Amino acid sequence: MGLRRDLANALKATLVKQEPDARTRFHEQFRKEADDHDRDFHKKYHDDLNTTLIFVSNDRSYAFRFLNVIQAGLFSAVASAFIVEIQSQLRPDYQELSFVALTMLLNATPGISNQTAIPTWSGPDPSDVQAQSIMFASLASALIAAFLATLGKQWLNLHVEGSFIDRNRHRELRMRGMITWKFKFVMECLPLIMQGSLLLLGYALGQYFWDLSRPVSSVIIGFTAFGVAFYVFIVSAATYSRACPFQTPVSIGLRFIIQYCRDTVAKINKTTQKPNQSGQGLPTHRTQTTPPSKSNLDEEDSEVPADSNCITTMFRMTKASESIVTIMAYIPEITWDTRMKSVPLLQVYQALRDSLWRSAYGKTIPRPGASKRALGSAKALLHLYVQRRCICPADEGLTNQVRLIDHGVQPLAHNDFDGDFDLQSTFYIVDWAFGGNLKPQIPWSDFKLSKSHHCWLGYILRYRAWDSVQTQGRLSDDVRGFLGYSLECDTLPDRVVADCLFIINMMVGYQPQPLELVDKDQR
Repeated sequence: MGLRRDLANALKATLVKQEPDARTRFHEQFRKEADDHDRDFHKKYHDDLNTTLIFVSNDRSYAFRFLNVIQAGLFSAVASAFIVEIQSQLRPDYQELSFVALTMLLNATPGISNQTAIPTWSGPDPSDVQAQSIMFASLASALIAAFLATLGKQWLNLHVEGSFIDRNRHRELRMRGMITWKFKFVMECLPLIMQGSLLLLGYALGQYFWDLSRPVSSVIIGFTAFGVAFYVFIVSAATYSRACPFQTPVSIGLRFIIQYCRDTVAKINKTTQKPNQSGQGLPTHRTQTTPPSKSNLDEEDSEVPADSNCITTMFRMTKASESIVTIMAYIPEITWDTRMKSVPLLQVYQALRDSLWRSAYGKTIPRPGASKRALGSAKALLHLYVQRRCICPADEGLTNQVRLIDHGVQPLAHNDFDGDFDLQSTFYIVDWAFGGNLKPQIPWSDFKLSKSHHCWLGYILRYRAWDSVQTQGRLSDDVRGFLGYSLECDTLPDRVVADCLFIINMMVGYQPQPLELVDKDQR
């Protein structure tokens, strides 16, 4: 029986599914959210490109079925019909020449010389040549638009092999490349090319029918002029107001040019002003320490910048609680060093505020069922802030985000957490970090922290200790309280002992490099 029980336990242990780590859980959730986003994204642009290819169609399913055959679209067929019609005007009419010659022979009288010259063709009418040239330009621009639309469909359908994490990173790289290289603007310019083709066609028809029939030409010119006037009106309105729904690439470009000119004039005016001679109000800079080099970081973090971009994108794509919890669990696993161009501090702080609400007694508490989200958001917020502040002290982006956080108005720390000491202690540290002059007294003696949270606090407060020593020349009270609480504990995890010794070394004058703060193994 004992052997059978041991075999059953061993078999059960092999069948137990391993819990995925924070990175895997994040990328799985990112893939779900990105699939929904990309489905709508691709549908929008595929529909727009299909419309560009066929130009006009009432039966959408018919258009999709015969898309590869139509390609140039109905507009190209219309333009080609007019080109074929005018094409005959560019060649000599041999039938007319033969008719004139036969008429001359029949009318000739014997013995009387006919002085009428034999007709010759001197070339096409210049107006016909000009009209034909404009129509060819219209057709060529329509074909170019169809060609670019076909390329756009190929760009959208590009597929990458690899693991789902690699695909997520490549997807984020592509999406950021679309923003950098103005993919949206280029795709929106395709209808602009078609609009130009329409204008050229209208102008060419008006010129062609001018000599044939003035009334017909007047109708064509009138409708073309009305279309141009209407387009100018909506472009002007969209340029004047961002809220105008008639936005076009032309209005966006005009607004950009106007704003650029304004900024240039403002810079010129600013440089022509006299500099401040008093020397007061000049910004002071902290000494920037040497950040950890890429070669000194863990190899598995080589793709971390791509993951940080995925985090920023996921904040934009979703506000679902499950996704937010996954993001917050992954943020502390990343080293936010100089490879990161920016940090999502404001998004994390907003996620923390969204998980809280104010009770009837005026105190801020987690929403029902949102305690895990609140704790994860608070941990991610502290990790982002204290680590980035130590590694990149001259990060202006971080400083600007901190200025936008008005945390002193709504502090988080109080005693009504129903025994959730992990959440309560974390909120106290958040108040110390973001509360400005708000420095609440932390009741460390009342806490009964879990082992994992005790280790996490030791890791975070090492950064706090380094920052307070650099800025104030001494340890802050929250770090001192943590040391006292840890030393009074009967048993301490080895990591907490190492963190406490690390902090004590800073008290006696040791100045560690940021790399020593980042690397957990060096504790």
